[in-house]
Amino acid sequence: MNYQTKFYIALDVHTKKTQYAVRTWEGDMLLDGYCASMYKDLKDILEPYFHSCVVGMEACSGFYPLREGFMHDGVEVKIANVLRIRQLIVKNDKLDARRLSDMLRLGTFPESFIPSKEIQEMRDLVTVRHSFLKQLNSAQSRIWATLTRKGLKIPERSIFSKKGLTHLNLIIKEGKCGSDLKFLFTHYQNVAMSLEQSTNELIEYAKSNFPEEWKKLQDINGIGPLVSSYTIANVHPISRFENKKKLRRYAGVIPCFQESAGKFHGSFLPKTSSRALLRWALTQAAHGAIRTKNSKLSLYYKSKKKDKKQKAIMAVARSVCDLVFMKLNE
Repeated sequence: MNYQTKFYIALDVHTKKTQYAVRTWEGDMLLDGYCASMYKDLKDILEPYFHSCVVGMEACSGFYPLREGFMHDGVEVKIANVLRIRQLIVKNDKLDARRLSDMLRLGTFPESFIPSKEIQEMRDLVTVRHSFLKQLNSAQSRIWATLTRKGLKIPERSIFSKKGLTHLNLIIKEGKCGSDLKFLFTHYQNVAMSLEQSTNELIEYAKSNFPEEWKKLQDINGIGPLVSSYTIANVHPISRFENKKKLRRYAGVIPCFQESAGKFHGSFLPKTSSRALLRWALTQAAHGAIRTKNSKLSLYYKSKKKDKKQKAIMAVARSVCDLVFMKLNE
């Protein structure tokens, strides 16, 4: 933090409008209000403070154009870690902006990591690919429910195996079902194709842009091309993690504890968190690793299996996370 900074500008950014708050070092509120979430509008209001200020805002989908605008004009910008901000008990737009300005002023601003354009592009590919995976699972559930409701059975172990899909397609062509199943099957095929294409593009992007890291991670038992791509998108560069425990916590494979009145409360990373995709990748790697007979991770899983299976899988995922940290630091 530059101690010559005179003004602390905080923005609570939303799709259509942004709440702004400007404080002095002494904490006096100079300006606060709303304007459109466009850099031109913000600049018209805040430019008088640009000569000696720092800007802080929460991480959200709409902050990138604003951040680029401020940086282009030589203004220092900090992006807040939303998970830590959400621990505040009372939240509204005006309070958010004022709290952020206070945090900037006092040096307690919980700054978030902003990835490079290559990593951001890769994260976007991961997000899109994973959305197709969820859609595919949903389509499969609806097809299965429709077949059950109509009393139709597929003479295969899995409806969605190659032979199972052939039987399903035959049922539809013979007109043994209504139009609903036909449309569901068409939707399933489209989503499956999009999933395959996005998977191939993600893997190719990771292989082309991060070849060394991509190959290293696949030396770990349970990690293949896809999981390697997911992992790089979320942890690169590995140098931002001081030790393997920091990476474990970031990935959400260990509980995050909070203390209140001498009592500890722990929970894993919320499923809605952006980092939940990293945890998903690590648990997929854990499931893959335990299939290798007599491997260290497989034997470790068996030793933990006397507890709940999910706890045992998370224990293996933690070990995979540690191996990721060591591999990327070689």
